[in-house]
Amino acid sequence: MESLSTDGEVDEEWLAFITARRDAELDAIVAREGLRPEPTRTFVRGAFRSGSVQVTGTAITRILPPVTRFAADGGHADKKRRVIAALQEHVERFLGLGSPDT
Repeated sequence: MESLSTDGEVDEEWLAFITARRDAELDAIVAREGLRPEPTRTFVRGAFRSGSVQVTGTAITRILPPVTRFAADGGHADKKRRVIAALQEHVERFLGLGSPDT
């Protein structure tokens, strides 16, 4: 949905627009970073409920693709930092717009 119609309910159309945009942007992050889709959606729903992305603990690790943590070129820390930054930006962008249930 790219626009509002003149005969529709603005609130409903706004919510539909924001929901579609939020989902599409999250799908793009998931695809770009190779994240696990369902655990990522669950993780982001929790971030919207709490108002921030949880950066400590094992929840973030569960959404990451499997990479070795021990090889010098494994990239686990870089990947985790990149994913956290992308998800924080996503949550900040859409927090308070539309429904909190992603």
